[in-house]
Amino acid sequence: MFQIFDQRGLARLEADAVLTRADFDNIAVRLGTRIVRARKIGYVAAIKATRRQAVETRWNGKETKNTARAGDWIVINMSSDRKVLRDRDGGVNRYVITAESFPSLYEAAGDSGSFGDIYRAKGVVEAIPLPGGFSIMAPWGERQIAPAGYLLCNGADVYGNNQETFVATYQVVSD
Repeated sequence: MFQIFDQRGLARLEADAVLTRADFDNIAVRLGTRIVRARKIGYVAAIKATRRQAVETRWNGKETKNTARAGDWIVINMSSDRKVLRDRDGGVNRYVITAESFPSLYEAAGDSGSFGDIYRAKGVVEAIPLPGGFSIMAPWGERQIAPAGYLLCNGADVYGNNQETFVATYQVVSD
């Protein structure tokens, strides 16, 4: 289901099927690493999609793509001081959160900006560092790729997060 490679002493994860919670736990065991809990300290700007819309997630190149349905949320990562995160090319880190998931993940922060209303995350995720990066099948059925990052488990969803965006938007709360 998944493979772990050693790239110059750095763990890299590859998976052609969507990963489960059991896979997440097994990956931590195989890597000999502890799962850490992390709280999102960055904010997001979000707008509700009014129609089907393709959304490409980029961070220094293409990371993945997804399709928002009417009612889903198109989200842009922001720093803890509410500045939109931009990659080396000036692009924003944009992604899709389903209409069903958004209310349990985010709450209004009381203001808005040019990219939409501002929200803060409600909970914590579990994370495994992958310094050699990943190429995995995301829960939304598209490949997700990063040269270095973290594998995150949020409820039943297991997905990747680019190292730069993780460092800018999460804080480890326990290990």
